[in-house]
Amino acid sequence: MLVLSPTDSCRDRLAAFYHWNDRQSLSVAATIGCLHRLKWAVIREWSKKEGFADRFEEFRRTVRQRRSRRSTKRRR
Repeated sequence: MLVLSPTDSCRDRLAAFYHWNDRQSLSVAATIGCLHRLKWAVIREWSKKEGFADRFEEFRRTVRQRRSRRSTKRRR
């Protein structure tokens, strides 16, 4: 049985976002990023090699925004 790590699952979804502009895949990748520890350096380097450093930054911003919203909700 093959099980993907959160980092690999995230890269899988980001590939769909990068290559086909699949916004739902960005959303899933961001959810993974909010719920699990990721190897950010691995994802950043992979994104650069794929030619999508700019889209990696969009992904990173999306995760940060979601984390910020989650922490704000917890404080209420």
